[in-house]
Amino acid sequence: MHDLLKRFVKKRMILHTLSFISILFITTVKAQTITTESFIERLKHHYKPINMMTHYSVTYKSTGKSPTQSYDYSHPDKTYRREIIDVDMSKKQYFSHLTRGGFPGGFVFNTKEFQTDNKRYRYDVNGVLWGKQVSELNTKFGYQLRVNDVTEAVDILAVKEMLNESTNKTKLTSKFDVMSNRVTIEKNSTLQGKLTYTFQVNPIRLLSHYNEKNGQKFSYSNPVHYNGIEYASKVLMEEAHFSSEILIENVVAINKIDAMKLMIPKGYGPIVNDQQLDLTTEMIGKDLYLISHVSDRYIAFKVDDSGIMVFGAPLSEKWSEKVIAHINKQFPNKKIESVYITHPHSDHIGGLAAYAKKGITILADPYSVEAIKAFPGFAKSIDSFTFRPFMHKEVINDVRFYIPDNAHAKGQSFAYFEDSKIIYEGDLLEIPFDNTIATYMSLVEKQFVEFVRAEQLIIKRIIGHHRNGNISPEVMNAYYQKNTQ
Repeated sequence: MHDLLKRFVKKRMILHTLSFISILFITTVKAQTITTESFIERLKHHYKPINMMTHYSVTYKSTGKSPTQSYDYSHPDKTYRREIIDVDMSKKQYFSHLTRGGFPGGFVFNTKEFQTDNKRYRYDVNGVLWGKQVSELNTKFGYQLRVNDVTEAVDILAVKEMLNESTNKTKLTSKFDVMSNRVTIEKNSTLQGKLTYTFQVNPIRLLSHYNEKNGQKFSYSNPVHYNGIEYASKVLMEEAHFSSEILIENVVAINKIDAMKLMIPKGYGPIVNDQQLDLTTEMIGKDLYLISHVSDRYIAFKVDDSGIMVFGAPLSEKWSEKVIAHINKQFPNKKIESVYITHPHSDHIGGLAAYAKKGITILADPYSVEAIKAFPGFAKSIDSFTFRPFMHKEVINDVRFYIPDNAHAKGQSFAYFEDSKIIYEGDLLEIPFDNTIATYMSLVEKQFVEFVRAEQLIIKRIIGHHRNGNISPEVMNAYYQKNTQ
């Protein structure tokens, strides 16, 4: 029994010694032989079928939560987007069918976009956003920027892009961690900045991709095989204040993009150039003015003896600075005293800091004040903000503010100019600029129309913050009737 135990211990010691020698040998060999160049060659060989693919189609769905676009920022809503995108790399062409939904209030947006030759167009399937208008988009970086979205979301396409650029003498640097079976490759892209790829060495698989310029990180998991192609079917995208889960439904090679997809459907038009126009002002009521071309939005302002009230502060400080300068140029002897926002979604409050820096008071309902204070983008400057909360039906400088129950944003309000019989609202009624009667109406829009009717408000015009600054009551009623029958 004693001899048997000695033989067992001796055998274990020999196996441990051999194991250690093997690990040391393998580690030494790998450390000596794995270089950036050799690993890139392994990647090219492994991904050769994908690297040779010049035409492909991807279908994916992403879901995520954004506090700054939710009904209640403290309980974020889950939104989704589903896209089918066909790409022709040889001709720099693409077709995209994008559906976005889950937005508070029941909004669903369904759009198509394509680029062919030197033209790039976008149109609305249901007419909710742009009616029958077709937008002619900038093509300078159109193909690359649009395709980059899907390239980063699909692991094999991210590698394909990396390898394609590496053949164009893009500088690559690598870090090898043999013990953890990882290789990290860094490269600099003219368009995207610094990119970092982390691979599993054996078997080869992309684990993550980080874009330093926009702060987005994609982590890939659950590899599947489909039609001879292996790709990660689950992806986690993370950035500063937002994350989304992406499910890749399929990635397939195609012969070409269907020619019908690269044509504007019959019945659509006019074609409108997407270039930015100069700000313009028109007088639309008693002491009331409307500024157009603030991107695709409208800003109103009211002038009286007490000063100037501005309605709307969207997008960014840059846009608000343009609006402020535009107003000051027209009324140099008047001071902007306040700025009103309808609700605290990021695209409606993004320009507030420009007003706060000038000591201009922010008018908002109590909930919106709370949400603005919690907005991450204002964390460093919020102490400079001055607020004037208002209550439901309160009148300030002959403007009555209503805070109706609605499904889009907690505390959301609209302004009613009693003298001019004009409403200024944001996201309560979405009518495209050409007054097309869309085939889909959201819950919050129905609530708004019913509220206006219940209050028996006399309306001559509705200023929609988005897209349409002159919605007639006739169009509002026709839209409601068509979608509630």
